[in-house]
Amino acid sequence: MNGANTTALRTFLIADIRGYSRYTEEYGDEAAAKLAGEFAELVAEGVEAHGGRLVELRGDEALAVFTSARQAIRAAVDLQERVGNDAGDNSEIPLKVGIGIDSGEAVELEDGSFRGGSLNIAARLCGRAHGGDVIVSEPTVRLAGRLGGLEFTDRGRVHLKGIPDPIHIYKVHSERDARPSNSWVLMFFGKPGRTLGWKLGLGVAALAAVTAAGVVYLTSGDGTEPGTASPPPPGSGPVTAPEPDVLAADAGLDAIVPAAIWQDCRLQTVAEQNATETAVCLPANGKPDRWEISSYSSGGDLAAAYGSVLRGHPSLERGRGKCNAFSWGGEREWLHGPGKPGGRLFCYFDADDAVIVWSHARLGQPTHRDILVTAREGGSDHAGLTGWWRPWHHLIGKAQ
Repeated sequence: MNGANTTALRTFLIADIRGYSRYTEEYGDEAAAKLAGEFAELVAEGVEAHGGRLVELRGDEALAVFTSARQAIRAAVDLQERVGNDAGDNSEIPLKVGIGIDSGEAVELEDGSFRGGSLNIAARLCGRAHGGDVIVSEPTVRLAGRLGGLEFTDRGRVHLKGIPDPIHIYKVHSERDARPSNSWVLMFFGKPGRTLGWKLGLGVAALAAVTAAGVVYLTSGDGTEPGTASPPPPGSGPVTAPEPDVLAADAGLDAIVPAAIWQDCRLQTVAEQNATETAVCLPANGKPDRWEISSYSSGGDLAAAYGSVLRGHPSLERGRGKCNAFSWGGEREWLHGPGKPGGRLFCYFDADDAVIVWSHARLGQPTHRDILVTAREGGSDHAGLTGWWRPWHHLIGKAQ
């Protein structure tokens, strides 16, 4: 464009192919170029059809701008539908895309590029989106208003790297689709973001790579957690409490999460699919940055939910790797003690965050419930996250 820089309210959509680097390594540059070409064609057509403008396209990542929040959201949902249809028609191109959207004032420079906080937030939300997800900020939802044919699932408030205040987010999908099958875990288990010129210095992947490269893998033990007597987070109170003989069949999450940490949680209006309840927990201080818990009515439902989330991380092998202060990256069983099974867990790095997911199975114990928990800690602080998990995972899921 010509003339002075201009500032206006705009909505930014950032889309990214999941697993592109791995696909390139496994199948070569020619196959990757074909994948990127398919992606470019779908994004360009979808953005244009909804009145947007494709600002930048870098192989597996695209930035688009809209003057209408409503059209940006519809473009994203339609793009995911087209991607799904294309992947089904051409199984040789495993196209999975994550999308993040935010709205706000931004400056358009003379070269047609943009600068603004909403651009940063859209990039962060894209980094958290799992393949097939559209993650939208609250300001965008408020601007768009009610949209016929679309459903919004409240995902609570999240802490984003470089953003001082928590951001309230929603996951959006077409009413024609089944309700999203996995917990926010999938949202926040997206591919680590990579630095782009228009991402304004969001260089988080390098930190994740350095941290992951420094992981030391140790020989496995009997599955019990070393140092389970580690102290709880400062100010959180004791981690021991008397248990009743039997936990009521309809007991809610507030009955099976210790009061010392339940105070940081709130129930979601709509529970995750097949879950009886879901709560999002945002500690005011201490660790972790965020965690979520869902309860299930049966061990089968719990196992299915855990397996579904684990399948989103094909690099993790069942029964391989470690999750402790020294080694981070694996999946295994965890025990309450020798011969006392508790459930399964897996852990990994997501950009500059450490993430742990675990199931706490009832296994015939009347004081327990079938639950799935996910926790995230920034700064690749797996040691800090381990320090939180050790004292609490035995108690979360039991009556207090």
